[in-house]
Amino acid sequence: MAAPTVTPTETEAAPAAEEAPSIGAAATWWYDWVNAHRVGAIALVGVIATQIGTYFGYVFPAIGLPQLPWPAFNGVLATPGEAFDTAGAFFVGQTLHFTNGIIFAMLYAFLALPIMPFRNDHGGNVLRGLLFGVVLTIISIGVLVPYAYVPRQGFGLFLFYGPDGWKLPFAVLVWHLIYGFFLGTLYQLRSNRA
Repeated sequence: MAAPTVTPTETEAAPAAEEAPSIGAAATWWYDWVNAHRVGAIALVGVIATQIGTYFGYVFPAIGLPQLPWPAFNGVLATPGEAFDTAGAFFVGQTLHFTNGIIFAMLYAFLALPIMPFRNDHGGNVLRGLLFGVVLTIISIGVLVPYAYVPRQGFGLFLFYGPDGWKLPFAVLVWHLIYGFFLGTLYQLRSNRA
């Protein structure tokens, strides 16, 4: 005996077919979360941008640029009595490196974004992140690297007189552009307050 066929009447609604999520659904969810949790979001974005930049800094020799092991450099600065490759210097350097990444991300979100000239849309936010990366590069190669990481070693103005010539300042620029790209891409606000 066959089961009776039931057809929906005018008062009964037919079950709706499940819609496949759209391609931009993940991005919409992310940007809505960023807008609702601005401080936590920029801290997380700072970690993500720092990690991605750090990865590229270690593999720069694959494209002919000098390696930029920022965590190792920070570890040597913070633990002057330890060797470059000790576990203590590594963990202290990693901690300082990621703390710097989060702090600079927060400076980007709360101080730089409100004064940057670009529109609050995807392209404008990416440009904002890249511009912030250029500013960080100028600070890094103009002050931090020559006076903190390699003091009194003759690297000269903006590191051009070091053993790698133009490659070291260019690598620092590329590193900060990667960092800034991910800041601008991942931290986008939905309101006009940015």
